[in-house]
Amino acid sequence: MSNKIINCIANVVLPIVVIMITISLFFMFKPQETTSLFWINLFYTVFLEALFWGYLNFLHVKTKDISMPFLSIIGIYCLYYIISGTCWMLTYSFILTHFTDTHKIYIAVLMGLTLLWITILVITEHTNSNYRQTVENMKKQRPSLNFYTQKIALLASRYEKLCVKKGLKYETLSSNRTELDRLKGKIGFLTPNVFRNETAVTQILALLSKCEDLIDEMEKVTGENAEAAQNRMQRFVDKAVAELDLVKNLTWR
Repeated sequence: MSNKIINCIANVVLPIVVIMITISLFFMFKPQETTSLFWINLFYTVFLEALFWGYLNFLHVKTKDISMPFLSIIGIYCLYYIISGTCWMLTYSFILTHFTDTHKIYIAVLMGLTLLWITILVITEHTNSNYRQTVENMKKQRPSLNFYTQKIALLASRYEKLCVKKGLKYETLSSNRTELDRLKGKIGFLTPNVFRNETAVTQILALLSKCEDLIDEMEKVTGENAEAAQNRMQRFVDKAVAELDLVKNLTWR
C-alpha cells in the first residue's frame, strides 16, 4: 500500500469514520425526550473531534507562515482546550444537571473557554508574525555582516604579511598575531541589527577606510618609520574598538 493511500486513510477516512461513529453513539443512547443539552453536546463533541483531527492534519502541511516552535505551542493550546471542554461537558452533563434546569451557565463556560482559546491563538500568531519578521530581517542583513567580516579579514591578512615583511612583531598575551586581529574579532561579533542603522554603517565604513589608508601608508615606509606606522595602527585599533562598542550599545534593542 502506497504512502499516498495510507495518508489519505489517516488524514481523511479515519477522521470521518470517528466522527460518524460518535454521532451514531449519540443517537444510539439518545434519551426518549431529547433536550437542548443533547444537541449542544453532540455538536460540541463533533467540533472538538474535528479540531483534534484538523490539527493533526495541519502538522503535515509544510508552511512558511508558522514556524515549528509556534506550531507546537498552538498544538498544546488546542489540546488544553479540548481537554478542558471535554471535562466541563462531562461534569455538567453527569453531575451539575441534577442541580439546575437551565443551561445558561453551561453555555457561558463553553463560550468563555472558546473565547479564551481564540484569544490565546491570536496572541500567539501575532508573536509568531513578529518572530518571522525578525528572522527575515536578520537574513536580509546577514550578507552585510558577511561583507564586513570578510573585508576586515582581508585587511588583517594584508597587514600581517606587511608586518612579517618589515620584521615587525606584535607582542600580546592573547593569540592575536597583529593589532588588526582585535578589530577583526570585534567586527565578527557584531549583530546583524547593527547594520540596520545607517549611522552605524557609515561609522564602520569610515573605520575600514581609515584602516586601509594606514596599511597603504605602512607599505611605503621602512625602518623606524615602519615602527611608527605600527604604533599609529595600534592607536587606531584602540580607538576603533571603543567606537564599535559604542555603536553596538547604541543599536542594541
